[in-house]
Amino acid sequence: MPVKSNWHGLPTRRDPRLAIAAILLSYVVLGITVLGFNRTPLQVLTSVATAVVLDVVLHAILRRGSPPLFPFSAFITGLGLSILVNYAHGPWLAALPVVFAIGSKYLFTFNGRHVYNPALFGVVASLLLGGGYLSESPAYQWGGSTAALAFVVTLALMLFVLPVRRSALIISFLAFYFVALAVRAWLMRFHMPIETWFMGALTSPAFFLFTFFMITDPQTSPADRRAQVLMAACIVAIDFVLHLKLALSTLFFAAFAFATLRLVALHARALIGAC
Repeated sequence: MPVKSNWHGLPTRRDPRLAIAAILLSYVVLGITVLGFNRTPLQVLTSVATAVVLDVVLHAILRRGSPPLFPFSAFITGLGLSILVNYAHGPWLAALPVVFAIGSKYLFTFNGRHVYNPALFGVVASLLLGGGYLSESPAYQWGGSTAALAFVVTLALMLFVLPVRRSALIISFLAFYFVALAVRAWLMRFHMPIETWFMGALTSPAFFLFTFFMITDPQTSPADRRAQVLMAACIVAIDFVLHLKLALSTLFFAAFAFATLRLVALHARALIGAC
C-alpha cells in the first residue's frame, strides 16, 4: 500500500522523509565529530538555514493562495548538500549550492511540480557555475571501511524498512551501474586493478547519496516500476558515454541530462496535446 505523505505540510509518522533526515543528520554529526569532514557546524547550519528560509520565502511569493509550507524537504536538501559539496572554510559559500537547489524547485516545473531533484541541481550548478570554489566532496573524507558499511546499511534500510517504494529503481540502478563499471574496469585493466574501480564507488559519498537520496526522490522519480528501471538504464547509459570525455562527477551530469530530457519531453507533449 503506498504511503501517502503531505510533502508541503508537517511530516506524518509514516513519512519516509523522517528516517531519511535522521540518516543524513547522523552522517553529518559523525562526519564532523569522528570522520573528519571538511565542514564546520556553522557551514552546515548555513546550508540548512538557507534552504529552509529560501523555500518558505519563495513559496509565499510565487505560490500565493497555497497552504503554508513546512520546509522539511528543504531541510533534507540542506543536509545533503552540506555533505555532497566541498568548499573552502567560511560560512557563505555553503549557501550558494542551496540557492541553486531551492531556486530550481520554482523555476523548472511541470504542472506545478519540480522536475529536478533540488540537491542534484544544486550540485551540478555549483560544479558548472561555482568558478572553481565549489567541488564534489572527496571520497577520502569518509574512509573506506566506514563508507562501505554505511552503503550496506542504507541499502538494507531503503529496500526493506523505509516505505519509499523505489526498490526497483535502486536495484536496477546498482545492477546496471556495476555492469557498466565492470566493462570500464576490464577495458582499463592494464592501467588500474579491477577491484579499485569497485571500491572507488563503494567508498564515495557522492555515489552513496546519489543512489539512495537523490534519484529515489519521490517527487522527481516515477512510481511505476517499469519506469524506474527505464530511468536507471538511461542514467547509467548516459554516464557510460560521459566517461568517454569526463572522469569526475559524471553521475550527477548524467542524472541532470536525464531530467532535462524528461522536462523537455513533458512540455513538448503538453504543447502537442494543446494544438
